[in-house]
Amino acid sequence: MAERRLVSERRKVARAGSKDRRETRDRRRKKRFRVKEGAFAALVNSENKLGQIKDISLVGLSFRYIDSEGRANHRSELRIILAGAGLFLDKVPYKTVSDFEVTNGFTFSSLKMRQRHLAFGELSPYQESRLNDFILKYTMGEA
Repeated sequence: MAERRLVSERRKVARAGSKDRRETRDRRRKKRFRVKEGAFAALVNSENKLGQIKDISLVGLSFRYIDSEGRANHRSELRIILAGAGLFLDKVPYKTVSDFEVTNGFTFSSLKMRQRHLAFGELSPYQESRLNDFILKYTMGEA
């Protein structure tokens, strides 16, 4: 009898937790979209970080990169690059929202992966148009 009560309590907690996550997700200003393979974000100049874009929206993106122990610097610029097509969007203003280590699942690997979330700054009309094109052509559903 006590076991049933315990299982029931766990289910309630799990349901409450998933509801909280849904509410958090719904508070986002814009929908995020999963990005197809071959799209990269590059922070160039002082940081020189390159990684695969995981998801993107009209207000920001996230990407994963190999941690090279470099320090974050605010003087870099963001470029969006497509494999096989080259530079897609250049000089995108941004600010870093978060940057954290991601476990890669390979215990034998000494490479550290990180994921960085960026919020776009004020975009020019051209940049907004290109970003819309990118979302239409190079994404595959909501994240």
